[in-house]
Amino acid sequence: MEKEEEAAAVMEEIIYVAVGRETAKNKSNLTWAIDNSQGNKICIVLVHQPPHMIPLLGTRFDAATVDEELVKSYREKQKAKTEKILDEYLRICLKKGVHAEKLCVEMDSIEKGIVKMIYENKVRKLIMGAAADKHYSTKMEELRSRKAIFVCQHASPTCCIRFICKGHLIHTRKGRMDEVRALSALLSDFQRLVSSRSSSNSDMLSGSSKVKSDVEEEEGTSRTSSSRSAGTLSYSGGSEASPSVTEDKSNHSSPPPSLPCTGMGLGMISILIHSTKLWHKRAIQNHKQCE
Repeated sequence: MEKEEEAAAVMEEIIYVAVGRETAKNKSNLTWAIDNSQGNKICIVLVHQPPHMIPLLGTRFDAATVDEELVKSYREKQKAKTEKILDEYLRICLKKGVHAEKLCVEMDSIEKGIVKMIYENKVRKLIMGAAADKHYSTKMEELRSRKAIFVCQHASPTCCIRFICKGHLIHTRKGRMDEVRALSALLSDFQRLVSSRSSSNSDMLSGSSKVKSDVEEEEGTSRTSSSRSAGTLSYSGGSEASPSVTEDKSNHSSPPPSLPCTGMGLGMISILIHSTKLWHKRAIQNHKQCE
């Protein structure tokens, strides 16, 4: 029972919400995500772009031309500001009675940072802006943000993405069912492995016993033939051993071939099957919720 609860906790759903640095302009989208989270965990994502222009002596210089310590100090301050912005989003969630997590992604490109985050965290549900609020209209159906279009085109195909504008759902990119089919095939493989493992082990043991008896019988024959050959060779004055005897010994000395996955216990296989079933169930639920 403990193993099942532990596996279920691993499979728990997380909804990732990509936001910008201005909380006022992203609050409506975050509110929509909270209202439609259906009790799932929320992770607020903000892409931090390390500054390449460093302010110095009333002007700005390229980071490559400024002292490394000054660049490092300035970038650390900017990173700290990003963390404070994320904390503001967390406070918005707490006011609505929702416990959320934060994730800061560091990359020069915001849209590429979101795509990378999706792949690295195996994100299956993402909510982000479709455009700035000023572009919203009741007839709006297309993505107008360059970042949104890029993420829609390049994100993992198994990730369901909802694009929001001014607190309204504009477009949904459904996650493909490739993952469900892959999990079904994996589950079938595990089940076949379990059903065949017992019979394979018994066959291997009986085969090993037969090989052992055959080896003992052949060794007895080989010893007899070897003594006869030795007598013949000593009588004829030869000093070379019989090649057939050497070949027989080398053939019977090799161990029987090992079966694949013989080191994996039935308990471990059962855990894998149970985890795969949970993944399979969760993937189907995600697909249905995106429809």
